[in-house]
Amino acid sequence: FKATAFLIIGALLAVGSSASKLWTTYEYGKDTMRGEPILSEPIDATSSSAQEGLSWEYAMIYSNGSLDLLSMMIPMAAGGGSQELLPANSNFGKELRKMGAQTRNGVPAPTYWGTLAINGGPIYMGAIVIFLLFLSFFSWKSMTKNWGLIAIVITLLFSLGKNAELWNTLFFDYFPLFNKFRTPNSVIGITSILIPFLAFMGLDKYLKSENKKAWHLYASFGITAGICLIIALLGSSIFGFESPGDARYVQMGYPMDDLIEDRMGMQQMSALKSFGLISLAALLIFLFNKGKIKSVFVLLGIGLFTVGDLWLAGKRYLNEEDFVSNRNYQRNFAPRPVDEQILRDNDPNFRVLDYSINTVNSSQASYFHKTIGGYHAAKLQRIEDMLDMHIMKNNSKVLNMMNTKYVIAPTENNSETAQLNPAALGNCWFVNNIQLVNSAGEEIAALNDFDPAGDAVIHQEFATYVNGLTPRKTGDIKLTMYSPNKIEYNSNTTQENLAVFSEVWYGPNKGWQAYVDDKPVDHIRANYILRALKVPSGNHKITFEFNPRTYRLGERISLVCSSLILLCVVIFGFLKYRNHPWVD
Repeated sequence: FKATAFLIIGALLAVGSSASKLWTTYEYGKDTMRGEPILSEPIDATSSSAQEGLSWEYAMIYSNGSLDLLSMMIPMAAGGGSQELLPANSNFGKELRKMGAQTRNGVPAPTYWGTLAINGGPIYMGAIVIFLLFLSFFSWKSMTKNWGLIAIVITLLFSLGKNAELWNTLFFDYFPLFNKFRTPNSVIGITSILIPFLAFMGLDKYLKSENKKAWHLYASFGITAGICLIIALLGSSIFGFESPGDARYVQMGYPMDDLIEDRMGMQQMSALKSFGLISLAALLIFLFNKGKIKSVFVLLGIGLFTVGDLWLAGKRYLNEEDFVSNRNYQRNFAPRPVDEQILRDNDPNFRVLDYSINTVNSSQASYFHKTIGGYHAAKLQRIEDMLDMHIMKNNSKVLNMMNTKYVIAPTENNSETAQLNPAALGNCWFVNNIQLVNSAGEEIAALNDFDPAGDAVIHQEFATYVNGLTPRKTGDIKLTMYSPNKIEYNSNTTQENLAVFSEVWYGPNKGWQAYVDDKPVDHIRANYILRALKVPSGNHKITFEFNPRTYRLGERISLVCSSLILLCVVIFGFLKYRNHPWVD
Protein backbone atom coordinates (compact mmCIF):
# COMPACT_ATOMS: atom_id res chain seq x y z
CA PHE A 1 0.00 0.00 0.00
CA LYS A 2 2.90 2.38 0.71
CA ALA A 3 4.50 1.64 -2.65
CA THR A 4 1.18 2.15 -4.44
CA ALA A 5 0.59 5.42 -2.59
CA PHE A 6 4.00 6.74 -3.62
CA LEU A 7 3.38 5.70 -7.25
CA ILE A 8 0.04 7.50 -7.27
CA ILE A 9 1.62 10.66 -5.84
CA GLY A 10 4.40 10.41 -8.42
CA ALA A 11 1.88 10.00 -11.24
CA LEU A 12 -0.12 13.02 -10.06
CA LEU A 13 3.04 15.15 -9.89
CA ALA A 14 4.07 13.95 -13.35
CA VAL A 15 0.70 14.88 -14.85
CA GLY A 16 0.62 18.16 -12.93
CA SER A 17 4.05 19.20 -14.19
CA SER A 18 2.65 19.10 -17.75
CA ALA A 19 -0.79 20.48 -16.86
CA SER A 20 -0.57 23.50 -19.18
CA LYS A 21 -0.04 21.24 -22.21
CA LEU A 22 -2.31 18.35 -21.25
CA TRP A 23 -5.24 20.53 -20.16
CA THR A 24 -5.24 22.74 -23.24
CA THR A 25 -4.84 19.72 -25.54
CA TYR A 26 -7.74 17.99 -23.78
CA GLU A 27 -9.88 21.09 -24.16
CA TYR A 28 -8.93 21.52 -27.83
CA GLY A 29 -9.51 17.84 -28.59
CA LYS A 30 -13.22 18.15 -27.79
CA ASP A 31 -13.69 20.50 -30.76
CA THR A 32 -11.65 18.47 -33.25
CA MET A 33 -12.45 15.59 -35.56
CA ARG A 34 -11.36 13.37 -32.64
CA GLY A 35 -13.95 14.89 -30.32
CA GLU A 36 -17.72 15.11 -30.10
CA PRO A 37 -19.68 15.42 -33.38
CA ILE A 38 -21.36 18.61 -34.52
CA LEU A 39 -23.51 17.29 -37.36
CA SER A 40 -26.09 14.57 -36.76
CA GLU A 41 -25.49 12.89 -40.14
CA PRO A 42 -22.11 11.79 -41.59
CA ILE A 43 -20.77 13.61 -44.63
CA ASP A 44 -19.33 10.43 -46.19
CA ALA A 45 -18.27 6.88 -45.29
CA THR A 46 -14.90 7.88 -43.81
CA SER A 47 -16.05 11.09 -42.15
CA SER A 48 -16.11 11.45 -38.38
CA SER A 49 -18.55 14.36 -38.55
CA ALA A 50 -21.45 12.50 -36.94
CA GLN A 51 -19.75 10.40 -34.30
CA GLU A 52 -17.48 10.95 -31.35
CA GLY A 53 -13.86 10.38 -32.31
CA LEU A 54 -12.69 9.01 -35.64
CA SER A 55 -14.65 6.61 -37.81
CA TRP A 56 -13.53 2.97 -37.69
CA GLU A 57 -12.50 3.00 -41.37
CA TYR A 58 -10.46 6.19 -40.99
CA ALA A 59 -8.82 5.17 -37.71
CA MET A 60 -7.81 1.70 -38.95
CA ILE A 61 -6.11 2.69 -42.22
CA TYR A 62 -2.63 1.86 -40.93
CA SER A 63 -3.23 -1.58 -39.44
CA ASN A 64 -0.41 -4.12 -39.39
CA GLY A 65 -0.88 -7.51 -40.99
CA SER A 66 0.61 -10.80 -39.80
CA LEU A 67 3.55 -10.41 -42.21
CA ASP A 68 4.30 -6.99 -40.76
CA LEU A 69 4.71 -8.64 -37.36
CA LEU A 70 6.88 -11.37 -38.90
CA SER A 71 9.17 -8.61 -40.19
CA MET A 72 10.23 -8.04 -36.57
CA MET A 73 12.41 -11.15 -37.04
CA ILE A 74 12.69 -11.41 -40.86
CA PRO A 75 12.99 -7.82 -42.12
CA MET A 76 11.99 -8.52 -45.74
CA ALA A 77 9.12 -10.86 -44.84
CA ALA A 78 6.67 -8.44 -46.52
CA GLY A 79 9.13 -6.94 -48.97
CA GLY A 80 10.57 -3.87 -47.24
CA GLY A 81 9.29 -0.43 -48.19
CA SER A 82 6.71 0.94 -50.61
CA GLN A 83 9.57 2.60 -52.51
CA GLU A 84 12.66 0.46 -52.01
CA LEU A 85 15.84 0.91 -54.08
CA LEU A 86 16.55 -2.33 -55.92
CA PRO A 87 19.97 -2.96 -57.50
CA ALA A 88 20.37 -2.44 -61.24
CA ASN A 89 21.00 -6.17 -61.76
CA SER A 90 17.71 -7.20 -60.13
CA ASN A 91 15.05 -8.80 -62.32
CA PHE A 92 13.00 -5.63 -62.10
CA GLY A 93 16.01 -3.43 -62.89
CA LYS A 94 17.06 -5.50 -65.92
CA GLU A 95 13.57 -5.38 -67.39
CA LEU A 96 13.31 -1.62 -66.87
CA ARG A 97 16.67 -1.18 -68.56
CA LYS A 98 15.32 -3.04 -71.59
CA MET A 99 12.44 -0.54 -71.58
CA GLY A 100 14.92 2.35 -71.73
CA ALA A 101 15.05 3.37 -68.04
CA GLN A 102 18.26 4.58 -66.38
CA THR A 103 19.15 2.01 -63.71
CA ARG A 104 22.83 2.68 -63.04
CA ASN A 105 22.25 3.69 -59.40
CA GLY A 106 19.43 1.22 -58.84
CA VAL A 107 15.70 1.50 -59.34
CA PRO A 108 13.02 2.56 -56.81
CA ALA A 109 10.33 -0.12 -56.69
CA PRO A 110 7.18 -0.95 -54.68
CA THR A 111 8.76 -3.97 -53.00
CA TYR A 112 6.32 -3.93 -50.05
CA TRP A 113 3.36 -6.26 -50.57
CA GLY A 114 1.79 -6.35 -47.11
CA THR A 115 -1.58 -4.98 -46.01
CA LEU A 116 -0.55 -1.42 -45.12
CA ALA A 117 -1.52 1.33 -47.55
CA ILE A 118 2.05 2.64 -47.49
CA ASN A 119 5.14 1.48 -45.65
CA GLY A 120 8.48 3.21 -45.20
CA GLY A 121 10.25 0.03 -44.08
CA PRO A 122 9.94 -3.02 -41.83
CA ILE A 123 9.52 -2.90 -38.04
CA TYR A 124 12.67 -4.98 -37.59
CA MET A 125 13.60 -5.70 -33.98
CA GLY A 126 16.54 -7.97 -34.77
CA ALA A 127 16.53 -11.74 -35.33
CA ILE A 128 18.81 -12.32 -32.34
CA VAL A 129 16.62 -10.14 -30.12
CA ILE A 130 13.53 -12.19 -30.96
CA PHE A 131 15.47 -15.40 -30.29
CA LEU A 132 16.51 -14.04 -26.88
CA LEU A 133 12.92 -13.07 -26.17
CA PHE A 134 11.89 -16.72 -26.54
CA LEU A 135 14.85 -17.77 -24.39
CA SER A 136 13.63 -15.31 -21.75
CA PHE A 137 10.12 -16.73 -22.02
CA PHE A 138 11.28 -20.29 -21.31
CA SER A 139 14.03 -19.70 -18.75
CA TRP A 140 13.25 -16.55 -16.73
CA LYS A 141 10.73 -17.11 -13.96
CA SER A 142 9.56 -13.67 -12.90
CA MET A 143 6.40 -11.60 -12.60
CA THR A 144 8.28 -8.83 -14.42
CA LYS A 145 8.66 -11.14 -17.41
CA ASN A 146 5.01 -12.18 -17.26
CA TRP A 147 3.75 -8.60 -17.20
CA GLY A 148 6.18 -7.69 -19.98
CA LEU A 149 4.98 -10.53 -22.21
CA ILE A 150 1.34 -9.62 -21.57
CA ALA A 151 2.13 -6.02 -22.54
CA ILE A 152 3.89 -7.20 -25.74
CA VAL A 153 0.91 -9.34 -26.76
CA ILE A 154 -1.52 -6.49 -26.06
CA THR A 155 0.49 -3.95 -28.08
CA LEU A 156 0.84 -6.39 -30.99
CA LEU A 157 -2.93 -6.94 -30.98
CA PHE A 158 -3.49 -3.17 -30.96
CA SER A 159 -1.09 -2.77 -33.89
CA LEU A 160 -3.12 -5.23 -35.97
CA GLY A 161 -6.08 -2.81 -35.92
CA LYS A 162 -8.79 -4.00 -38.30
CA ASN A 163 -6.91 -7.29 -38.73
CA ALA A 164 -7.73 -8.12 -35.10
CA GLU A 165 -11.21 -6.66 -35.33
CA LEU A 166 -12.87 -8.48 -32.42
CA TRP A 167 -10.22 -7.27 -29.97
CA ASN A 168 -9.84 -3.73 -31.30
CA THR A 169 -13.56 -3.10 -31.82
CA LEU A 170 -14.06 -3.77 -28.10
CA PHE A 171 -11.53 -1.10 -27.14
CA PHE A 172 -12.51 1.30 -29.95
CA ASP A 173 -16.17 1.32 -28.92
CA TYR A 174 -15.99 1.14 -25.13
CA PHE A 175 -12.61 2.36 -23.82
CA PRO A 176 -11.74 6.07 -23.51
CA LEU A 177 -9.30 7.67 -25.99
CA PHE A 178 -9.00 4.64 -28.29
CA ASN A 179 -11.13 6.26 -30.98
CA LYS A 180 -8.83 9.30 -31.04
CA PHE A 181 -5.87 7.55 -32.70
CA ARG A 182 -5.47 7.00 -36.43
CA THR A 183 -2.43 4.72 -36.77
CA PRO A 184 -2.73 1.44 -34.85
CA ASN A 185 0.71 0.29 -36.01
CA SER A 186 2.37 3.22 -34.19
CA VAL A 187 1.92 1.34 -30.89
CA ILE A 188 4.89 -0.78 -32.03
CA GLY A 189 6.99 2.08 -30.65
CA ILE A 190 6.12 0.72 -27.18
CA THR A 191 6.72 -2.88 -28.25
CA SER A 192 10.21 -1.95 -29.47
CA ILE A 193 11.09 -0.97 -25.89
CA LEU A 194 9.52 -4.00 -24.22
CA ILE A 195 11.02 -6.69 -26.45
CA PRO A 196 14.73 -5.75 -26.09
CA PHE A 197 14.25 -5.16 -22.36
CA LEU A 198 12.84 -8.64 -21.76
CA ALA A 199 15.26 -10.25 -24.23
CA PHE A 200 18.44 -8.97 -22.61
CA MET A 201 17.15 -9.20 -19.05
CA GLY A 202 16.34 -12.83 -19.83
CA LEU A 203 19.83 -13.41 -21.25
CA ASP A 204 21.38 -11.90 -18.13
CA LYS A 205 19.31 -14.17 -15.87
CA TYR A 206 20.08 -17.20 -18.04
CA LEU A 207 23.85 -16.67 -18.01
CA LYS A 208 23.85 -16.16 -14.22
CA SER A 209 21.57 -19.09 -13.49
CA GLU A 210 23.02 -22.07 -11.63
CA ASN A 211 20.30 -24.40 -12.84
CA LYS A 212 20.23 -24.07 -16.64
CA LYS A 213 18.10 -26.41 -18.70
CA ALA A 214 19.27 -27.35 -22.16
CA TRP A 215 15.74 -27.55 -23.57
CA HIS A 216 15.22 -23.82 -22.93
CA LEU A 217 17.95 -23.07 -25.46
CA TYR A 218 16.86 -25.79 -27.88
CA ALA A 219 13.22 -24.74 -27.81
CA SER A 220 14.06 -21.07 -28.38
CA PHE A 221 16.38 -21.94 -31.24
CA GLY A 222 13.97 -24.45 -32.74
CA ILE A 223 11.03 -22.03 -32.83
CA THR A 224 12.81 -18.94 -34.17
CA ALA A 225 15.33 -20.60 -36.47
CA GLY A 226 12.70 -23.08 -37.61
CA ILE A 227 10.33 -20.29 -38.70
CA CYS A 228 13.17 -18.60 -40.60
CA LEU A 229 14.12 -21.85 -42.33
CA ILE A 230 10.53 -22.64 -43.31
CA ILE A 231 10.12 -19.15 -44.79
CA ALA A 232 13.41 -19.45 -46.67
CA LEU A 233 12.64 -22.87 -48.16
CA LEU A 234 8.86 -22.76 -48.60
CA GLY A 235 7.94 -19.05 -48.62
CA SER A 236 7.61 -18.95 -52.42
CA SER A 237 4.90 -21.62 -52.25
CA ILE A 238 3.15 -20.25 -49.14
CA PHE A 239 2.72 -16.60 -50.13
CA GLY A 240 1.45 -14.83 -53.25
CA PHE A 241 3.80 -11.79 -53.06
CA GLU A 242 1.11 -9.59 -54.60
CA SER A 243 -0.22 -6.32 -53.25
CA PRO A 244 -3.66 -4.73 -53.80
CA GLY A 245 -1.81 -1.75 -55.27
CA ASP A 246 -0.07 -3.83 -57.95
CA ALA A 247 -2.96 -3.36 -60.39
CA ARG A 248 -2.09 0.32 -60.65
CA TYR A 249 1.52 -0.50 -61.54
CA VAL A 250 0.37 -3.01 -64.16
CA GLN A 251 -1.65 -0.23 -65.81
CA MET A 252 1.47 1.94 -65.78
CA GLY A 253 3.37 -0.77 -67.66
CA TYR A 254 5.64 -1.97 -64.86
CA PRO A 255 7.08 -5.50 -65.25
CA MET A 256 5.30 -6.88 -62.18
CA ASP A 257 6.23 -10.55 -62.79
CA ASP A 258 9.89 -9.58 -62.48
CA LEU A 259 9.16 -7.51 -59.37
CA ILE A 260 7.40 -10.49 -57.76
CA GLU A 261 10.52 -12.58 -58.43
CA ASP A 262 12.58 -9.94 -56.64
CA ARG A 263 10.13 -9.92 -53.73
CA MET A 264 10.53 -13.69 -53.41
CA GLY A 265 14.30 -13.37 -53.45
CA MET A 266 14.27 -10.59 -50.85
CA GLN A 267 12.18 -12.67 -48.47
CA GLN A 268 14.28 -15.79 -48.96
CA MET A 269 17.65 -14.08 -48.44
CA SER A 270 16.31 -12.17 -45.45
CA ALA A 271 15.03 -15.38 -43.84
CA LEU A 272 18.37 -17.14 -44.44
CA LYS A 273 20.26 -14.22 -42.89
CA SER A 274 18.02 -14.25 -39.81
CA PHE A 275 18.49 -18.04 -39.55
CA GLY A 276 22.28 -17.55 -39.65
CA LEU A 277 22.25 -14.84 -36.98
CA ILE A 278 20.06 -16.87 -34.63
CA SER A 279 22.32 -19.88 -35.17
CA LEU A 280 25.43 -17.86 -34.26
CA ALA A 281 23.82 -16.52 -31.08
CA ALA A 282 22.58 -19.98 -30.09
CA LEU A 283 26.05 -21.44 -30.75
CA LEU A 284 27.68 -18.91 -28.42
CA ILE A 285 25.24 -19.74 -25.62
CA PHE A 286 25.67 -23.48 -26.28
CA LEU A 287 29.47 -23.16 -25.99
CA PHE A 288 29.02 -21.22 -22.77
CA ASN A 289 26.80 -23.96 -21.36
CA LYS A 290 29.52 -26.50 -22.20
CA GLY A 291 32.14 -24.40 -20.41
CA LYS A 292 34.06 -23.66 -23.62
CA ILE A 293 33.81 -19.84 -23.39
CA LYS A 294 33.11 -17.28 -20.69
CA SER A 295 29.96 -15.19 -20.45
CA VAL A 296 31.84 -12.04 -21.45
CA PHE A 297 32.49 -13.51 -24.90
CA VAL A 298 28.83 -14.48 -25.24
CA LEU A 299 27.81 -10.90 -24.49
CA LEU A 300 30.46 -9.41 -26.79
CA GLY A 301 29.52 -11.74 -29.64
CA ILE A 302 25.79 -11.24 -29.31
CA GLY A 303 26.28 -7.49 -28.91
CA LEU A 304 28.42 -7.23 -32.07
CA PHE A 305 26.14 -9.45 -34.16
CA THR A 306 23.00 -7.60 -33.01
CA VAL A 307 24.37 -4.10 -33.54
CA GLY A 308 25.89 -5.04 -36.89
CA ASP A 309 22.63 -6.62 -38.04
CA LEU A 310 20.51 -3.61 -37.06
CA TRP A 311 23.08 -1.20 -38.50
CA LEU A 312 23.05 -2.90 -41.91
CA ALA A 313 19.25 -3.19 -41.90
CA GLY A 314 18.89 0.47 -40.98
CA LYS A 315 21.31 1.61 -43.71
CA ARG A 316 18.80 0.47 -46.33
CA TYR A 317 16.52 3.29 -45.16
CA LEU A 318 18.88 5.87 -43.66
CA ASN A 319 22.33 6.27 -45.20
CA GLU A 320 24.77 8.94 -46.36
CA GLU A 321 22.58 9.77 -49.36
CA ASP A 322 19.81 10.90 -47.00
CA PHE A 323 22.01 13.64 -45.54
CA VAL A 324 22.24 16.83 -47.56
CA SER A 325 24.00 20.14 -47.17
CA ASN A 326 22.10 23.06 -45.73
CA ARG A 327 22.19 24.76 -49.15
CA ASN A 328 20.49 21.80 -50.82
CA TYR A 329 18.01 21.53 -47.99
CA GLN A 330 17.00 25.18 -48.36
CA ARG A 331 16.08 24.53 -51.99
CA ASN A 332 12.98 22.75 -50.70
CA PHE A 333 11.75 26.15 -49.57
CA ALA A 334 12.51 28.09 -52.74
CA PRO A 335 9.38 29.96 -53.87
CA ARG A 336 7.74 28.91 -57.09
CA PRO A 337 7.05 31.61 -59.69
CA VAL A 338 3.41 31.49 -58.60
CA ASP A 339 4.42 32.11 -54.97
CA GLU A 340 6.57 35.08 -55.99
CA GLN A 341 3.64 36.51 -57.93
CA ILE A 342 1.31 36.32 -54.91
CA LEU A 343 3.96 37.68 -52.54
CA ARG A 344 4.09 40.86 -54.60
CA ASP A 345 0.62 41.70 -53.25
CA ASN A 346 1.10 44.45 -50.66
CA ASP A 347 -1.77 43.23 -48.47
CA PRO A 348 -0.45 40.26 -46.45
CA ASN A 349 -3.75 39.42 -44.75
CA PHE A 350 -5.61 37.21 -47.20
CA ARG A 351 -5.79 33.48 -47.81
CA VAL A 352 -4.61 31.26 -50.64
CA LEU A 353 -6.16 27.98 -51.79
CA ASP A 354 -3.65 25.72 -53.55
CA TYR A 355 -5.17 23.04 -55.79
CA SER A 356 -1.79 22.19 -57.36
CA ILE A 357 -0.77 20.14 -54.31
CA ASN A 358 -2.64 17.73 -52.05
CA THR A 359 -4.71 20.54 -50.58
CA VAL A 360 -5.72 18.90 -47.29
CA ASN A 361 -2.59 16.78 -46.73
CA SER A 362 0.25 19.13 -47.64
CA SER A 363 1.41 22.29 -45.87
CA GLN A 364 3.84 23.32 -48.60
CA ALA A 365 1.90 26.46 -49.56
CA SER A 366 1.70 27.55 -45.91
CA TYR A 367 5.44 28.30 -45.93
CA PHE A 368 4.70 31.43 -47.96
CA HIS A 369 1.00 32.20 -47.53
CA LYS A 370 -1.92 32.11 -45.12
CA THR A 371 -3.74 29.16 -46.62
CA ILE A 372 -6.97 27.25 -46.70
CA GLY A 373 -6.18 23.58 -46.37
CA GLY A 374 -2.92 22.12 -45.10
CA TYR A 375 -2.44 19.06 -42.91
CA HIS A 376 -3.19 18.64 -39.23
CA ALA A 377 -3.77 15.32 -37.50
CA ALA A 378 -6.55 16.84 -35.39
CA LYS A 379 -8.28 19.55 -37.39
CA LEU A 380 -11.11 21.42 -35.76
CA GLN A 381 -14.31 19.55 -36.62
CA ARG A 382 -15.82 22.70 -38.12
CA ILE A 383 -12.85 23.08 -40.47
CA GLU A 384 -13.08 19.43 -41.48
CA ASP A 385 -16.82 19.79 -42.16
CA MET A 386 -16.28 22.92 -44.24
CA LEU A 387 -13.53 21.23 -46.26
CA ASP A 388 -15.72 18.21 -46.97
CA MET A 389 -18.97 20.01 -47.73
CA HIS A 390 -17.91 23.28 -49.34
CA ILE A 391 -14.24 24.12 -49.83
CA MET A 392 -13.17 20.96 -51.69
CA LYS A 393 -16.36 21.29 -53.76
CA ASN A 394 -15.21 24.77 -54.77
CA ASN A 395 -18.17 26.63 -53.26
CA SER A 396 -17.34 30.19 -54.31
CA LYS A 397 -19.57 31.73 -51.62
CA VAL A 398 -17.65 29.98 -48.86
CA LEU A 399 -14.27 30.74 -50.48
CA ASN A 400 -15.23 34.42 -50.60
CA MET A 401 -16.21 34.58 -46.92
CA MET A 402 -12.93 32.79 -46.06
CA ASN A 403 -11.14 35.70 -47.77
CA THR A 404 -9.63 33.49 -50.48
CA LYS A 405 -7.96 36.13 -52.63
CA TYR A 406 -5.87 33.75 -54.75
CA VAL A 407 -6.42 30.23 -56.03
CA ILE A 408 -3.39 28.29 -57.26
CA ALA A 409 -4.26 25.80 -60.00
CA PRO A 410 -2.11 23.30 -61.93
CA THR A 411 -1.52 23.88 -65.64
CA GLU A 412 -1.06 21.46 -68.52
CA ASN A 413 2.70 22.11 -68.76
CA ASN A 414 3.33 20.83 -65.23
CA SER A 415 3.49 24.25 -63.57
CA GLU A 416 1.07 26.43 -61.59
CA THR A 417 -0.92 29.58 -62.14
CA ALA A 418 -2.39 32.04 -59.62
CA GLN A 419 -5.93 33.17 -60.23
CA LEU A 420 -7.05 36.38 -58.52
CA ASN A 421 -10.45 36.20 -56.83
CA PRO A 422 -11.80 39.76 -56.82
CA ALA A 423 -14.92 38.65 -54.90
CA ALA A 424 -12.98 37.78 -51.73
CA LEU A 425 -14.69 39.65 -48.89
CA GLY A 426 -11.61 40.71 -46.97
CA ASN A 427 -10.97 40.39 -43.25
CA CYS A 428 -14.31 41.75 -41.98
CA TRP A 429 -17.55 43.30 -43.19
CA PHE A 430 -20.98 44.47 -42.08
CA VAL A 431 -24.12 42.53 -43.07
CA ASN A 432 -27.70 43.65 -43.65
CA ASN A 433 -29.59 40.41 -43.03
CA ILE A 434 -29.63 37.79 -40.25
CA GLN A 435 -30.83 34.27 -41.13
CA LEU A 436 -31.63 32.20 -38.04
CA VAL A 437 -31.41 28.39 -38.31
CA ASN A 438 -32.36 25.67 -35.85
CA SER A 439 -29.56 23.09 -36.18
CA ALA A 440 -25.93 22.64 -37.16
CA GLY A 441 -27.04 20.77 -40.27
CA GLU A 442 -29.20 23.71 -41.37
CA GLU A 443 -26.39 26.09 -40.51
CA ILE A 444 -23.81 24.47 -42.80
CA ALA A 445 -26.34 23.64 -45.54
CA ALA A 446 -27.46 27.29 -45.71
CA LEU A 447 -24.00 28.19 -47.04
CA ASN A 448 -24.94 26.63 -50.38
CA ASP A 449 -27.40 29.40 -51.15
CA PHE A 450 -26.76 32.72 -49.37
CA ASP A 451 -25.13 36.07 -50.01
CA PRO A 452 -21.91 36.01 -47.94
CA ALA A 453 -21.46 39.77 -48.30
CA GLY A 454 -24.92 40.58 -46.92
CA ASP A 455 -26.22 37.56 -45.00
CA ALA A 456 -25.13 36.15 -41.66
CA VAL A 457 -26.33 32.61 -40.92
CA ILE A 458 -26.80 32.46 -37.14
CA HIS A 459 -27.64 29.37 -35.06
CA GLN A 460 -30.71 29.58 -32.82
CA GLU A 461 -28.48 29.31 -29.73
CA PHE A 462 -27.39 32.92 -30.38
CA ALA A 463 -30.92 34.26 -31.07
CA THR A 464 -30.95 36.32 -27.86
CA TYR A 465 -27.70 38.04 -28.86
CA VAL A 466 -29.12 39.32 -32.16
CA ASN A 467 -32.70 39.88 -30.93
CA GLY A 468 -33.90 43.36 -31.91
CA LEU A 469 -30.84 44.06 -34.04
CA THR A 470 -31.59 45.53 -37.49
CA PRO A 471 -28.22 45.60 -39.22
CA ARG A 472 -27.46 47.70 -42.27
CA LYS A 473 -24.50 47.46 -44.56
CA THR A 474 -23.34 50.98 -43.75
CA GLY A 475 -20.13 52.31 -42.31
CA ASP A 476 -16.62 50.99 -42.49
CA ILE A 477 -14.64 48.29 -40.65
CA LYS A 478 -11.07 47.20 -41.38
CA LEU A 479 -8.18 45.19 -39.99
CA THR A 480 -5.41 47.27 -38.39
CA MET A 481 -3.16 44.68 -36.68
CA TYR A 482 -2.79 40.91 -36.98
CA SER A 483 -0.88 38.34 -34.92
CA PRO A 484 -1.76 34.73 -34.08
CA ASN A 485 -3.06 35.57 -30.60
CA LYS A 486 -4.20 39.18 -31.02
CA ILE A 487 -6.14 40.87 -33.82
CA GLU A 488 -7.29 44.50 -33.94
CA TYR A 489 -9.85 46.26 -36.12
CA ASN A 490 -11.22 49.78 -36.45
CA SER A 491 -14.92 50.41 -37.09
CA ASN A 492 -16.87 53.51 -37.96
CA THR A 493 -20.65 53.27 -38.40
CA THR A 494 -23.70 55.49 -37.84
CA GLN A 495 -25.75 52.75 -36.12
CA GLU A 496 -25.31 49.49 -34.24
CA ASN A 497 -24.39 46.83 -36.80
CA LEU A 498 -23.42 43.18 -36.96
CA ALA A 499 -19.87 42.58 -38.22
CA VAL A 500 -18.65 39.23 -39.51
CA PHE A 501 -14.94 38.46 -39.17
CA SER A 502 -13.13 36.04 -41.48
CA GLU A 503 -11.54 34.20 -38.54
CA VAL A 504 -12.36 30.72 -37.26
CA TRP A 505 -14.72 30.48 -34.30
CA TYR A 506 -13.25 28.63 -31.32
CA GLY A 507 -15.53 28.84 -28.36
CA PRO A 508 -17.41 29.67 -26.37
CA ASN A 509 -15.12 30.41 -23.44
CA LYS A 510 -12.08 28.67 -24.97
CA GLY A 511 -9.77 31.68 -24.73
CA TRP A 512 -10.76 34.12 -27.47
CA GLN A 513 -12.10 37.29 -25.81
CA ALA A 514 -13.54 40.21 -27.77
CA TYR A 515 -13.05 43.81 -26.65
CA VAL A 516 -14.62 47.08 -27.81
CA ASP A 517 -12.42 50.00 -26.79
CA ASP A 518 -10.62 47.61 -24.39
CA LYS A 519 -13.86 46.63 -22.63
CA PRO A 520 -14.72 42.89 -22.78
CA VAL A 521 -17.84 42.00 -24.79
CA ASP A 522 -19.45 38.79 -26.02
CA HIS A 523 -19.17 37.57 -29.60
CA ILE A 524 -20.97 34.76 -31.45
CA ARG A 525 -20.55 32.32 -34.32
CA ALA A 526 -21.75 33.08 -37.86
CA ASN A 527 -21.82 31.02 -41.06
CA TYR A 528 -20.98 27.80 -39.15
CA ILE A 529 -17.29 28.68 -38.76
CA LEU A 530 -16.72 32.46 -38.53
CA ARG A 531 -17.03 35.05 -35.76
CA ALA A 532 -19.60 37.83 -35.48
CA LEU A 533 -19.89 40.82 -33.16
CA LYS A 534 -22.39 43.60 -32.46
CA VAL A 535 -20.53 46.83 -33.18
CA PRO A 536 -21.89 50.02 -31.59
CA SER A 537 -22.30 53.19 -33.59
CA GLY A 538 -19.40 55.57 -33.82
CA ASN A 539 -15.64 55.08 -34.14
CA HIS A 540 -14.31 52.12 -32.11
CA LYS A 541 -11.33 49.84 -31.69
CA ILE A 542 -12.23 46.14 -31.74
CA THR A 543 -9.82 43.55 -30.40
CA PHE A 544 -9.79 39.76 -30.30
CA GLU A 545 -7.21 38.30 -27.93
CA PHE A 546 -6.45 34.65 -27.19
CA ASN A 547 -5.59 34.10 -23.53
CA PRO A 548 -7.13 30.79 -22.35
CA ARG A 549 -7.75 30.32 -18.65
CA THR A 550 -6.78 26.64 -18.93
CA TYR A 551 -3.30 27.64 -20.07
CA ARG A 552 -2.79 30.28 -17.37
CA LEU A 553 -4.01 28.01 -14.58
CA GLY A 554 -2.16 25.05 -16.06
CA GLU A 555 1.10 26.98 -16.02
CA ARG A 556 0.69 27.65 -12.30
CA ILE A 557 -0.07 23.99 -11.60
CA SER A 558 2.95 22.95 -13.70
CA LEU A 559 5.20 25.31 -11.76
CA VAL A 560 4.02 24.02 -8.38
CA CYS A 561 4.29 20.33 -9.34
CA SER A 562 7.68 20.78 -11.02
CA SER A 563 8.96 22.56 -7.92
CA LEU A 564 7.69 19.73 -5.71
CA ILE A 565 9.45 17.15 -7.90
CA LEU A 566 12.75 19.03 -7.65
CA LEU A 567 12.26 19.45 -3.90
CA CYS A 568 11.66 15.70 -3.51
CA VAL A 569 14.87 14.97 -5.43
CA VAL A 570 16.85 17.31 -3.16
CA ILE A 571 15.32 15.81 0.02
CA PHE A 572 15.97 12.27 -1.21
CA GLY A 573 19.58 13.12 -2.01
CA PHE A 574 20.08 14.66 1.44
CA LEU A 575 18.51 11.67 3.23
CA LYS A 576 20.56 9.27 1.14
CA TYR A 577 23.71 11.17 1.99
CA ARG A 578 22.83 10.96 5.71
CA ASN A 579 21.97 7.22 5.38
CA HIS A 580 18.51 7.86 6.74
CA PRO A 581 16.44 4.65 7.18
CA TRP A 582 13.58 6.18 5.11
CA VAL A 583 15.58 5.67 1.92
CA ASP A 584 16.80 2.15 2.64
